[in-house]
Amino acid sequence: MPNITVNGIDHHYRLEGPADAPVLTLAHAQGFTLDSWAAQFDHFAGRYRVFAPDLRGHGGTAMAGAAYRIEDLAADIVALLDALGIERTHYAGASLGGMAGFALALDHADRLRSVSFVTTQGILPQTSIDGQRAATDVMRRDGAKARVDAILERYLRKGYREDRPDSYAELRRQFLNVPVEGYAEAGAAIFAMDFDDRIGAIDLPVMVIAGEHDIATTPERMALYRDGIPGARMDIVPNAGHMPYVEEAGAFNAILAGKLALISPVITFAEGRCVASIM
Repeated sequence: MPNITVNGIDHHYRLEGPADAPVLTLAHAQGFTLDSWAAQFDHFAGRYRVFAPDLRGHGGTAMAGAAYRIEDLAADIVALLDALGIERTHYAGASLGGMAGFALALDHADRLRSVSFVTTQGILPQTSIDGQRAATDVMRRDGAKARVDAILERYLRKGYREDRPDSYAELRRQFLNVPVEGYAEAGAAIFAMDFDDRIGAIDLPVMVIAGEHDIATTPERMALYRDGIPGARMDIVPNAGHMPYVEEAGAFNAILAGKLALISPVITFAEGRCVASIM
């Protein structure tokens, strides 16, 4: 997978799918990488041009090396779209990626066809800030291994580690490969954000997607965005926690595909010919 430098930072990304198809951009959660979207590449890249970056300080993308805001993550995504010649995109962001989605929807709406907010929120409660700061302090002192399993157990539905050991191991690998300071830089940006007072100004097709058993960002919390964003629709992925696109990828993909099909033509194939159709 290639790298490209924008905004002074070397960014790692993955881009697959037909060159003339509508673009679907996927942005990952804090502490993980674009590899967490593997099931979505498998499902969507035949009909959409699927783009996923590693956000600052995650995976193959360099750390910022200085404090930044969530708005800077959005600016990185816009700069990447520019560099890749992508004018507009559907956008689905999970957790940290969804936070960047708020900034994109509010400040760069002309670059989006739609936005899907996945297990995310526009401002973090103080109790969550305190808990994450404490976890970061432990990781700075003892390394990411000291907190990785506790964080995954909070994010994933009960029993996932036993039911899906290979998937759990892959998420654990991703988390341990994210530098602690990259995680901490993202955390500082999250603590400082506040988009909730502006969500009524979002003027795009919006899908809100929650995990049934998510305790980090509950369905009740996500419903505030369904109710506060004009025209927003909400779906809850059964049997999933904070990472429904991994835990229950089939159900998540069906929800997202259904929403995208209402908005944009997709690429299909008939008798060896590539044709556009509305699904």
